[in-house]
Amino acid sequence: MNSIIAEKKFISERTGIPYSNLSQAYLRAETLLGNLSSYEFELQKNNVANPTVTERLLNLNDEFVISHMTIALKTVANTETDTDHLISTLSNYGTTKEGIITNGEAIYNSSLSMIIDRKEFLPNYDVRFFRRVPDTQEDSLTGTNTGENSVTNGLFGFAPFEPVKIDGRQTINTTVDLGASVTITPPASHVAYACLIVRGYLVVNAKS
Repeated sequence: MNSIIAEKKFISERTGIPYSNLSQAYLRAETLLGNLSSYEFELQKNNVANPTVTERLLNLNDEFVISHMTIALKTVANTETDTDHLISTLSNYGTTKEGIITNGEAIYNSSLSMIIDRKEFLPNYDVRFFRRVPDTQEDSLTGTNTGENSVTNGLFGFAPFEPVKIDGRQTINTTVDLGASVTITPPASHVAYACLIVRGYLVVNAKS
């Protein structure tokens, strides 16, 4: 049986959501890195005044069932235009195509927590699980490093999670805790972001 069909059937049985209402989707929340000891991710559109063009946030009346999750880093030119964000590449370790993020590895030595309506879904998850250092690609003609990293499959760097349903009206607190303040410095003329990417199934207008 197709793995997606099997997963949807399991989630439908587990959550009570009709199979036909589940659509494959993802959410993406981004937070600017600086010199804090912890960083918050906002997954709900109602809580973000000015989302970046690359964020995908949960609408007020929608539900989402989480199946996989990762935390990646990106660096963006400090002009921060929509184009700057759209052409940025994601990395699951402390270096991006634009260069080394000084102290960026601190993110992968931190813990992730997610509290949904005061109930701990993830009390203390090891962010290091998301860390991946891929092979770099070489130009087939010259043999020189292209600066591009390999991604072996669509779930590269993602961790599977027991399905949990969230919606746009709940109180969701998602935090990366470093335990101490660390200055995270991007390459020159850039800013650095941490990106929480959640894959799973969307139910549109479930609360309307």
